[in-house]
Order: sequence, then structure tokens, then C-alpha cells
Amino acid sequence: MSMNAQVSKTKASATQNLNEKAVRSLADAIYKQLQSEGCEAKDIICVSSQLLGLVSDQIRGDQQN
Repeated sequence: MSMNAQVSKTKASATQNLNEKAVRSLADAIYKQLQSEGCEAKDIICVSSQLLGLVSDQIRGDQQN
């Protein structure tokens, strides 16, 4: 593997890890906010389910276009 390929692979890996950390951080912040507003576990699961439904609808719409 060339040096450029190794550097590119390392940069891509670092970017992916940062994105994973950012996603985890956002999820933690949302979870803590919902808890602080009095949401119980079942409420948070319902919100999560609704979010997944919205994303699924968008993906289906994108695939039809």
C-alpha cells in the first residue's frame, strides 16, 4: 500500500470516529434533555420510534424519485 493510500485510509478512519463520537454525544444530550423534562423510558422509546419512522418515510420517498 502506498504512503498516500495509508494516509487517506487513516484520515477516513479518524473522520468516521469523530462522526461516531458526535452522534453519541448528540444522542446523550437528547436523552438527558428528555429525562430532565420528565420523560420516562417508554416515552423516550416512543420518540425514538417516531424519529425512525420519519427517516424511513424519507428514505422511501427518496427511492421513489
